[in-house]
Amino acid sequence: MAGSLRQGKAEVNTIGSMVVPGPPGPEEALVPARRRRPRWPIFLVLGLLFLVAASYVTLPYYSVAPGSAQQVNDLIRVPKERSFPPRGKVYLATVSLQRATPVGALVGWLDGDTDVVPEERVLGDAPRGDYSEQNRQLMSESKQVASVVALRQLGYPVAEHGTGGLIVGVQEGTPADGRIHPDEVILAVDGRPTMLASEAVGAIRAHNPGDAVRLEVRGVNGAVRTEQLTLGVNPRRPGGFLGVTILTKDQRFDYPFEITIESGDIGGPSAGLAYTLGVLDALSPGELTGGKKVATTGTMEIDGTVGNVGGVAQKTAAVREAGADYFLVPPDEYEEARSHAGNGLKVMKAGSLSEALSVLSGLGGDVSELAKGPAGARG
Repeated sequence: MAGSLRQGKAEVNTIGSMVVPGPPGPEEALVPARRRRPRWPIFLVLGLLFLVAASYVTLPYYSVAPGSAQQVNDLIRVPKERSFPPRGKVYLATVSLQRATPVGALVGWLDGDTDVVPEERVLGDAPRGDYSEQNRQLMSESKQVASVVALRQLGYPVAEHGTGGLIVGVQEGTPADGRIHPDEVILAVDGRPTMLASEAVGAIRAHNPGDAVRLEVRGVNGAVRTEQLTLGVNPRRPGGFLGVTILTKDQRFDYPFEITIESGDIGGPSAGLAYTLGVLDALSPGELTGGKKVATTGTMEIDGTVGNVGGVAQKTAAVREAGADYFLVPPDEYEEARSHAGNGLKVMKAGSLSEALSVLSGLGGDVSELAKGPAGARG
């Protein structure tokens, strides 16, 4: 053993290679030993604060997740003497749309049925408040159009009235971008008055891409001006393309009887096809769906055309979870829907009301009362 190296206040002995402190000196004995405080409470508090912030602080993104598949038959009211309650069910599909938090974004990126997208892809140029109001307007329009298209398909005459084509959206990079603005009203196309959205849309689509079109537009200040624009290529259908979403301003219809559709807090136009089929099912004998559970998504235009919708992957997941047998979607969104359908859900194309009725007929649905279409006549 090695001998003592030094005596005094800090005497140490050496034993091999280990240094062992010697007994404390007189002064040291008077100073109490300081205990180190554990740091884990600090880290715990910081971690909790981070989790709270990550759960509530929003990012400039939206989380688009599966919503629900809601039965429309219970949402539609028609006069009792005209009602034919169905056994089969028609479902509309929705998405859940929320501002993304850091936690929500992480969960969404890990979920194959959820998309996390920049907010401009959802809102466009509209502020959040305006976007919600636009969706309410589009839902109101969708319910009216669905009722009118269904009634006309059954042969009831329904007159439409309005005061012009109200612009509710302008697509970036299109001929209308920077020239036509939301809340303005198209009063005429090429000198022909267009008091209805369908009239304005029809007049524009009658042109070919590259054609010049002359629009009479009333601005938000009430002043009327003329805009001459060169039409672009429509990415989804033939005809000229302006790049606007149009509703009929001050729209009203002369219904032969009252139809009520309860939409709750659902917004947007994508339930148009579902509502149209639901009204047809309620007003016609037989089983339109053949007694099956049929979900649909797609907008409904006044001429019976079914338009594309967003979030079809999330809607397919919602329909799949609801146990529907079939899912009717616009043709452009068929492949995406099929890739999320799994094994138990059959996805089918429907680009118009007539195509949707043909599909249902092939599934065993009774469309015999609907074959006459709008040309029929009823009292």
